[in-house]
This record gives sequence, C-alpha cells and structure tokens, in this order.
Amino acid sequence: MTRILLVRHGQSEGNAGGIIQGRTDFGLTDLGHKQARLTAGRLAGEGAVRILSSPLKRAWQTAEPIAAALGITVEPDPDLQEFDVGEVSGLTGPQARERFPDLAKLWPHALPGAESRDAFHERIRAALERMVAMDTTVVAVAHGGVVSGICYAVLGLDTSRRSLFETANCAVSEITADRSGRLVLSRMNDTCHLEALVTAADRG
Repeated sequence: MTRILLVRHGQSEGNAGGIIQGRTDFGLTDLGHKQARLTAGRLAGEGAVRILSSPLKRAWQTAEPIAAALGITVEPDPDLQEFDVGEVSGLTGPQARERFPDLAKLWPHALPGAESRDAFHERIRAALERMVAMDTTVVAVAHGGVVSGICYAVLGLDTSRRSLFETANCAVSEITADRSGRLVLSRMNDTCHLEALVTAADRG
C-alpha cells in the first residue's frame, strides 16, 4: 500500500548563512547532522523498504543516517533536486535584491536562468508517480520547494499560486492512499522528533 514519507533535509551551511541555495551544493551544519540523526531515530520503526534522495549534499547527508537506521541503501533521484533559481543561486537575500530590484515580481520562475514552473512541476509529478508505483512505504529526502510541489500535486492545487506550505528542516510530511487509491496528505511539517531543534528558513 502506498505510503510516502517526505523529509526535508537538515539545516545546511547555506540555510545557516541565509543563502538562496537552489542547486548550490552545500552540506549540512553540525545542527543539520543532529537533526538528521533524530529523524533517523523517528523513522527507524516506520517499515520503509525504499529510500530515495535528491543527490544534492544536504539531502544525501540527511538520507544516509535514515537509511542506516532502516537497514537499506539510499537511491538517488535527480527529480527530487531543489528548484533551480538560476542567477540568484548562492546569493543572500540582500545581495539578490540589490542585483534584481524587481526580485519580488520575478520570484521564482521569471528569474534569469531559473527553471520554468511547468518543468519543475512536471518532474515533481514524475517523481511522485514513480513512488506511488512502488506501492510500498517509501522515504523521500528532498527540499522545501520539492516537498511543497509534491503537496500541490497531491491536493490538486493551482501551481501558479505562491507557496502555501512552509517546511522546517528535517520535518516529516506523509502521503498515503485511501481505499479508493486517492492520494491523501495525512501529515504535514511534523517536527515532534526534533527536540525543539527546529530551523525553518526555507531557502532550499
């Protein structure tokens, strides 16, 4: 039966530095590693038989202790990578606003070099469809924008609307299938396992 446990990566060096990450490949901070270990403990008894991860370091380093706790191997899924924000990648918020005075109007899909809305949501839906087809309990370690995009797909929301979801580092969200096979968002942004070590800045 389909059960997908979505995990946002732990706090990254980019998160801690207030950097807009996109595809910029930061690893975890010490706090991020601790969050990942706590998440591994939380998910150890969930019965997952597959774990997929974005290949970006911050996600992969979060997935590794979870996989160890589950006794399985991490499988890379490039479709779980964060939204590519183009030329603002690697900039802080103030730097991005200085370089792009109309940042609020451009964000995120009209930014120079950014991934298009349609391309982003198409790959998110493709990743979701593959996980559903596995018909088992799957952990997917990804990014704030990806978790939000999957929730949009499950709920059938208009993708042109600004994000309705915020996801903390190492928060767990859950998608299940009801008896008719309809996907349901049954848990969102669960941080109970983090012992108040919650970091919520959502810059990928």
